[in-house]
Amino acid sequence: MLQTVIIRRFIFAILLCLLVLLSSSIVRNNRKLIQTTHLHIHLKPKFPESASPAVPRCQPIKNVVFIKTHKTGSSTIANIMFRFGLRHNLNFALPNTKLYTKDFNYMSKPGEVMTRDFFYPLPDNQEYNILAHHSIYNRTFYHKVMPKNTTYISILREPFAQMVSTYEYYRFEKKFVSMSPERFNASNPISSFLENPYMYTQSGTNFTYMRNKQAQDLGFMQEHLEPSKFKEYIDILDKDFDLIMILEYFDESLLILKHQLCWELKDILYIPVNQNIRKRKWPSTDEDRANHKKFSPIDYTLYNHFLSKFTNSLSIQKDEFFQELKYFRTVLKEVRFNCMFGRTFTVQATKWHGVFNFTNQDCELSNMRFRQAVGLLYSRSNIPNYKNAHKLIERKGIYNI
Repeated sequence: MLQTVIIRRFIFAILLCLLVLLSSSIVRNNRKLIQTTHLHIHLKPKFPESASPAVPRCQPIKNVVFIKTHKTGSSTIANIMFRFGLRHNLNFALPNTKLYTKDFNYMSKPGEVMTRDFFYPLPDNQEYNILAHHSIYNRTFYHKVMPKNTTYISILREPFAQMVSTYEYYRFEKKFVSMSPERFNASNPISSFLENPYMYTQSGTNFTYMRNKQAQDLGFMQEHLEPSKFKEYIDILDKDFDLIMILEYFDESLLILKHQLCWELKDILYIPVNQNIRKRKWPSTDEDRANHKKFSPIDYTLYNHFLSKFTNSLSIQKDEFFQELKYFRTVLKEVRFNCMFGRTFTVQATKWHGVFNFTNQDCELSNMRFRQAVGLLYSRSNIPNYKNAHKLIERKGIYNI
């Protein structure tokens, strides 16, 4: 009997020890789990992390025509095109004219019939990859001179804002005052101009810097103003252009561009260039806007058509698109902040891209104005005496105010 009691006590003691050891192990593991979880939360990256760098699911498109419209943010887009082309060592279509002359940043101007002489020639068996200069869209010619698999893009801006920006950038005030000193109110110039814009416009023309300029850049001509041809030409643009971006949705436009061209996030990072830092704010009224719509109706029709098309495409985007958009804007802020100090900024890998650096050289290229960038493209052509090596074209195009 006594022996049985001793055995039971011995077994109980052993069980008690095992229970104590087990409890201690659980506590230690719990502490470790708590510490590990806290560490993970503390070190959780600011941006969504992926298990491995994003793997491209398509090949980047390298043949692109960007029709550069006036005062629509197009210089910033052109800068993006330049940087992509330089990064991939692509061939740029450059105007065949002397560097830093009046027309060297134009491929074509209104009234000119484009030929291959407008393009600086490439070595034999090479083709142009990117065109991002000011030019009047000429679908027949561009489809001949550019590769068949070229993607065509452009950008539009709300017409009244585009007109005001044009007025400010080109400083038309002095000319308008001289044309009608007794009527032109320099303290409220936009309203003065729109009270009778035909007074300051060459008779018989519907396309000037201040009138239907975006439509002119996209190839609208007098012949398209017949009712039957007007809609027909908009339908042609609809078919020809893979994307018409909208300035008022600039970041959204770039993200759609990224997806459409299968480019990397780094390719679409930007710093606004060619902005008018001297821009003044002028008062405007509903009457001003109504007068401008009457004066420049083609731009309004064009803009509203492609704005509707763009917002429709935006409305069907999934949540993933808007998450990436938010992330894109966060990276933009970081890049611009670091570029202010000339610092390289490392962007860690996410589900949208692999790790990459945005270097001081990237910053310098992103800040490069259009005319500077064109000079850089000429200099990298490696063609001796590129200013005079080929027969230069005689420019005859005219832009009317």
